[in-house]
Amino acid sequence: MSKEVVTNVMAVLKATPAIELVELDFVKDKFITLHNQFNGNDRGEQEYHLQVFNYKKMLSETPALRECSPLSLYGVFLDINVNQLSLEQGNKPDCYITTRNFKVGEHEGKAVYEKRAQLAISPYGEVKMRMRSGQIKYADNPIVVYDCDNFKIGINDKGKLVAKEYDAKLPRPDDAKIVACFVRVERHDGSFEMPYLDMKEIERLRAYSNKNNFGTADKDKSNALYVSNGGQIDTGFLKAKTLKHAFKSYPKVPTGKFSTLEPALEEEILPSNIDYGFDPDESSNSAFQDVDHVEVPKDDFTQALEDAKISEPIQTKTFADIDTSDEPEF
Repeated sequence: MSKEVVTNVMAVLKATPAIELVELDFVKDKFITLHNQFNGNDRGEQEYHLQVFNYKKMLSETPALRECSPLSLYGVFLDINVNQLSLEQGNKPDCYITTRNFKVGEHEGKAVYEKRAQLAISPYGEVKMRMRSGQIKYADNPIVVYDCDNFKIGINDKGKLVAKEYDAKLPRPDDAKIVACFVRVERHDGSFEMPYLDMKEIERLRAYSNKNNFGTADKDKSNALYVSNGGQIDTGFLKAKTLKHAFKSYPKVPTGKFSTLEPALEEEILPSNIDYGFDPDESSNSAFQDVDHVEVPKDDFTQALEDAKISEPIQTKTFADIDTSDEPEF
């Protein structure tokens, strides 16, 4: 593919409003091709229209997303297929689009930041990916434990501390306090484990959230969900955290170039040939933390892009609202 064609494609992306970017013909064609490749069916066009609706709804409700670089939004939209997830939102969303600001240079002695989109994979999306990878057969809904319940911890056959005994007291007193949360994870060989989070670990996570958001001991800036439930942690948020904790020692599963997942995953579940139509390493930040990436074989589009050394120009606008949030609100 000629440098002129590549240049034109990039120019079209940059000239198109963010909310309309996914309706470009070459974006539609690439999405459908990737969907059919990864899912082994011909339902790509049907899925495309569904995800276009979800994408446009998300951007219309979140103005900050419309400020992201066009290439990152394009890559995020394709990563829905790469990860075989959906942008559809609900009580247990697979994923959602978030933003991060990256330093791209300096202007008149001041740092210049570029806002880029990332596809953030929720713990529920992670469960689906681990099930597809064959790592687990299923993960039950996490169970919140209160101080009035019978809850005991023991050691499993691998010497790991897990929930061993649980009986709920119903009805619970109005003043019941949350003390833990656990989840049953079943494997294909019939074995299972029940990892748990207790209040000590929850407080550690809250302290990390406070520090990551530049809070102090006197001024708490941790995620509000840690205390939104009448001073206790929100139960939905706790369940999501418990799922994350359950897989912290599992092998990793790679995501797409424009996706991020906590905790990091590893085991391969995707076809190795992920063709975005351009080289993400040349045009967007690829150093997302704790994510293993599948190398993308270079096609003529990618090679032409590399030869042309095309990248987004440094913007002269600086962003004061650097995204420091570490906690998705599931």
